[in-house]
Amino acid sequence: MTNQQRKHMILSAIKRAECSDIHDVLRIAGEEIECLEAVPFGSRNEIMRICEDIADGVIDGSESIKRVMTFLNSIPD
Repeated sequence: MTNQQRKHMILSAIKRAECSDIHDVLRIAGEEIECLEAVPFGSRNEIMRICEDIADGVIDGSESIKRVMTFLNSIPD
């Protein structure tokens, strides 16, 4: 499966499940996110950063979803 196919599958799953935060996203598509290839070097820990920020109360659930989408869109097809 190519990155483009995997990204499309992840984004579709997130929209179908109406995820409310990063934890919902990881429950639904965590394995597929881990399988993405060619993740830019500076973004490799972005999922962990998002989880830490939501745990610390720095961001809310909707902001975590926006950051996941930005992360996914930063990965080359």
